[in-house]
Amino acid sequence: MEKTLLEKAKNKEISIEIKSAFENEEIPSLEILLQNISEGKTVIPANKKRKREKYYAIGKGCTVKINANIGVTANYSSFDKELKKAELCEKYNVESVMDLSCGAFAQRFREKLIREFSFIVGSVPVYDLSGRFKDFTKAKPKDFLEVLEEHVETGVDFVTIHAGINRELVEKISTKNRILNIVSRGGSMIYKWMKENKAENPYFEYFDDVLKILKKYDATISIGDAFRPGCVEDAGEELQIRETYIVSQLAEKAREYGIQVIIEGPGHVRANEIYWTVKMIKKICKDAPLYVLGPLTTDIAAGYDHISGSMGALIASLAGADFLCYVTPAEHLRLPDLEDVKEGIIAFKIAAHSANIARGFKKALKRDIEISIARRDLNWEKIINLSIDPEKAKRYRGELNNICTMCGELCAIKNSN
Repeated sequence: MEKTLLEKAKNKEISIEIKSAFENEEIPSLEILLQNISEGKTVIPANKKRKREKYYAIGKGCTVKINANIGVTANYSSFDKELKKAELCEKYNVESVMDLSCGAFAQRFREKLIREFSFIVGSVPVYDLSGRFKDFTKAKPKDFLEVLEEHVETGVDFVTIHAGINRELVEKISTKNRILNIVSRGGSMIYKWMKENKAENPYFEYFDDVLKILKKYDATISIGDAFRPGCVEDAGEELQIRETYIVSQLAEKAREYGIQVIIEGPGHVRANEIYWTVKMIKKICKDAPLYVLGPLTTDIAAGYDHISGSMGALIASLAGADFLCYVTPAEHLRLPDLEDVKEGIIAFKIAAHSANIARGFKKALKRDIEISIARRDLNWEKIINLSIDPEKAKRYRGELNNICTMCGELCAIKNSN
């Protein structure tokens, strides 16, 4: 069997994917990137069946990347509308898109993402599996594996697999004082399946078979966190920590098998607890790339969760998180529309860019310096073009003929110039 990207890195082989990802970073040398990949501290999600113009590295020494969630559903989401969301992601240089599709059009939508866009494509096979049965709990373990293989055979670069929730943890739920038991959709589905079937999580029990499937296509595994906190009060609770230890063991097994691994993290966390939470997960999981949802710093921001989430994302990035899953204003309320998706992308792009400046990446800082010089020179065209959302900046600026409505002739820059 052809070597996986992780195995190539261990053998100091420079593949097209590794070379492309290296050129997009500020890592001092290819040798350092190869070392980080071989140690499981950096990943380049790249299914061998899918060829792209651009590849991205996620992890140690790399710029912080973001992911956007989209996808068709059986009842509420149109195919064309979700494609427009994908186009928004391409427009704003989102590095990764997670396809959460389920229902009759899921496979067709996933194939279109893989074929027509250049970003990383991830998926959650268990969502798709749920649409194959009237009663999801009637699925057999082989069905879990078959749908997983269908996804990676199509060309998905990484898959979220909730393998860390097992019978030991499920039996403890009733004894723990969590406000929200499970808020992970995939995790809750597997929990229900386990309870109904009085059986072990198929992804946990047949983890070796999961790895064999992933290795065939060199797909990366993102190990989902079923017990991530769904409110700030549940953060740091025992089940979350126990699952992290289980996930770390599964991650080690996957790496030994030649599979690249991403670890998924919280969730809802108090701002002052984000730093140590990220450090804890990083330490337990041997500095594997960490993929965080938010984290959201408060539970009251319905309609503004993209703000709460981007605040938490910046703190998490400064603590060592590598990969940010965006949150939109529609979080907790409804499926996001196009404007929600744009707001979520922009908020998390700002968080990632801010983290990259703080981490000392020169390209990120260069853009800030360029726009500062443009402001000094009152070069409005350049200010607009360098902003993160030029369309909005241009609309706000309007046709003012170089007159700023904020200060007018009292302009601080004019006076100091």
